[in-house]
Amino acid sequence: VSARSVVIVGAGLAGSRCAETLRSEGFDGRILLVGDEERPPYERPALSKEFLAGERERIELRPPGYWDERGIELVLGRRVERLDLGRRTYEGGPAADALVIATGARARALPGPTPPGVLTLRTAADAERLRGELAATSRLAIVGAGFVGAEVASTARSLGVDVTLIDLTPVPLARVLGEETGRLLAERYRAHGVDLRMGAGLSKMRTSADGALSALELADGSVVPCDTALIAIGAAPASELLGGDPGGIETDACGRSAHPGVFACGDVARSWRPSLGDSVRVEHW
Repeated sequence: VSARSVVIVGAGLAGSRCAETLRSEGFDGRILLVGDEERPPYERPALSKEFLAGERERIELRPPGYWDERGIELVLGRRVERLDLGRRTYEGGPAADALVIATGARARALPGPTPPGVLTLRTAADAERLRGELAATSRLAIVGAGFVGAEVASTARSLGVDVTLIDLTPVPLARVLGEETGRLLAERYRAHGVDLRMGAGLSKMRTSADGALSALELADGSVVPCDTALIAIGAAPASELLGGDPGGIETDACGRSAHPGVFACGDVARSWRPSLGDSVRVEHW
């Protein structure tokens, strides 16, 4: 590596692994790992499972002191709004030889305002808020039966919450696991008391006199009473720092973007895959 300094914007799994790999491969220059959350890099899959259930509080990827020991400078709680591509850094940051964008993705939200009690799940703060809601609610509606929605449904049922799982597809996780596996999962969810409303889309939200969420009205005319609703309709790459392409930041097979010295990795990147002859995003470990 000819660079003497690297700035990584995004302190999630991809950004932190990038920093670690640079060190393990012998890079001894300066590394800044910049994240908008106050927490050091943590494990996101636990947010819908053990962390949400309160069974596990420590979700950091590495123990305290790990980053200092390796000379990786964590800049936490710093939301980057703009990049300085000429200096290969974020606005106000130190100039670097290489800039890595690893800003990940954010949960898709419904268009327009939503009443109190309507949540999404992507960050540890989101999970803490949802955990608090589950402790106080008896009825949870989940819009979206993908991984996040299905996992939260399981966790919420284990906590004794009544759960309704809503999706346009015929069975849970149909898009990723197929309908045959989805049917088996549907049987298991029903056996554990989850009310499945499959093949039905959300029409509108009902509120009580104080403005709080009281029910979801579905496109088929049915009504799902609920105190809390989780919108789990997928995630969109946080690519606005480099053009805002809704498909992610396009790179070559080595993560290089169209800008000299600027790279992208993780959920935000749409990388060239020679074996497929196409550019794709990969949203898992």
